[in-house]
Amino acid sequence: MYLTCMSNTMIQNKIPIGRFSMITRLTCKALRLYDETGLLSPSAKDRFTGYRYYSLSQIERGVLIRSLVDLGFPLARINEMIDAKTSGDTEKMSQLLEDQRQRVSFEIDRLRSIDRLLERQKKEMFSMIIAEPKFKDIEPLRVLSLRDKGEYGEIITRLISRLCEFLGSPDLNASNFSVTGPFMTIYHDGEYREFDADVEVAVPVTGRLPDQIPGIEVKTIPGGRFASAIHKGPYQDVHESWGKLYEWAANQGYEPKTPCRDNYLNDPNDVPEEELLTELLIPV
Repeated sequence: MYLTCMSNTMIQNKIPIGRFSMITRLTCKALRLYDETGLLSPSAKDRFTGYRYYSLSQIERGVLIRSLVDLGFPLARINEMIDAKTSGDTEKMSQLLEDQRQRVSFEIDRLRSIDRLLERQKKEMFSMIIAEPKFKDIEPLRVLSLRDKGEYGEIITRLISRLCEFLGSPDLNASNFSVTGPFMTIYHDGEYREFDADVEVAVPVTGRLPDQIPGIEVKTIPGGRFASAIHKGPYQDVHESWGKLYEWAANQGYEPKTPCRDNYLNDPNDVPEEELLTELLIPV
């Protein structure tokens, strides 16, 4: 009887990878990946065949991983969540869940934008509305500026909101102060960056400003000669017009430089996406 019980225990604690996959609803391919990354390593491996075996005590971890995968957590965050759950750190777990909610919300907005773009492109078949490019000379500009790194859409929206919040503050109402031009974005990278783009948002100003503005810089950005074109339409397909402007400048014998910038000539709160106007500027 003792030998039978011991044999059953050994069998229960050597669950083949296929059966463990069925129990946890994690594919064998995923389990092999989790083994390589240390997220979920088998309790035993056959020395000769390399076949993986799992134990009963690992089922709970496997099921939790499956749940977190269903919630869209990336591998690194899954590890953090499991560590927090194991240590009973409910505050950390709550923060990780909230962070994931924000990522999901951003992804939903991104997919909705793609859906609108697809609908528009279905009607227009990739037609592009861009004013004829030209060269223009721009004087140096005194601006209020915020600069940070992140994903383009998120960081531009956040920095513009911060500047608008400041411009609407009561402290400025009585001062001899005014905005003299449109909001602009300045792209400091020499390449496209997915998640850590170096972006500056600025707005031209004149007049008296407070001596100290927390987090906001008052500076002068350089002028010079720029290749310019106006894109009409949603922000998410402005890359088409950027491509055309770069090509035009190169064909005129100029080497496009950095940082390029764009000016937002109207407000997305006031006009539909199809009527948005963005001036694209490339220093030459």
